[in-house]
Amino acid sequence: MKLFLGLLTSHHLRRLKRLVRSIQEANHEPNVDLNPVIVVNTLNDSYYQEVLAEGFPYPVVRTESNGRPGKGKNSVAELFLQSDCDFMTQIDGDDLFYPTYLQSLWQHVRRYPSIDVLGLIPADFIKVEKPTAGHIFAVGDLWASVWGTSLGTPYPNGGPGRGEWLDQLLPKSQDFTILQSKKSAKFKIDEHIAVGEDHLYTMKLLSEHQKGTINYFQSMSSDIYLIDSTTENSVQKQFPQLEWVDELKQKGLMYLNDWRSNFGELPVVYHELLMNQWEKQEWIIKWQKELYLDA
Repeated sequence: MKLFLGLLTSHHLRRLKRLVRSIQEANHEPNVDLNPVIVVNTLNDSYYQEVLAEGFPYPVVRTESNGRPGKGKNSVAELFLQSDCDFMTQIDGDDLFYPTYLQSLWQHVRRYPSIDVLGLIPADFIKVEKPTAGHIFAVGDLWASVWGTSLGTPYPNGGPGRGEWLDQLLPKSQDFTILQSKKSAKFKIDEHIAVGEDHLYTMKLLSEHQKGTINYFQSMSSDIYLIDSTTENSVQKQFPQLEWVDELKQKGLMYLNDWRSNFGELPVVYHELLMNQWEKQEWIIKWQKELYLDA
């Protein structure tokens, strides 16, 4: 499997350096030919120069930005479509990979080679506020919430039917897209909406799955990456979600029928995790100084 790995960054060089280090220290997977590219999508000319000056071991490409996340993510997909890679993973520059991420991704592709989209349902986080779910522990003055199993976990949305997102005040994303084929990457993310673009995109992908255009799988494997929710001046913190909910719902109904909008009809993969909660905790604590960047 030839994997295009897009590292999407718009600011915060120290976090990008942390992400690159996590890639360099990942466990080797002989079945994955990894092709990382740093994609700088920013309105800040000086940040692009900072990234170039750092001398990263991966190609650096600057793409046109409108200050919205969808534009940057589409630019990563365009680079993937121009490459000779089989699949794409893109990740925000302020997150980082677990050592097992390549092994876990290969495990999915090996067993389900028809995957066009793979979305992760559970997610591990670093937060400022104390979480309320998962295996919780302190990381300096921050908090981590991680998951220790992917087996025997009930799917949260039941079967096909009316999606809860239509009735929620602040709809939550159904999953986090972690792998795409070229067939699915041709579908573009909305470039206007400021927050919730990932959620809206999964609605579009679900619609294509319902039509039989692509094969969309979800997974309970949380041993791929760690989300850092502490980044200052992130897009999510610049744009209040409540201001964009109506547009999200209106555009979502362009793709999905309100009577058949539930993600519960997607096939779900339950692989045994390659890192349990205790191994994740040990790894995160080892990375404590790197994670605690804004202290």
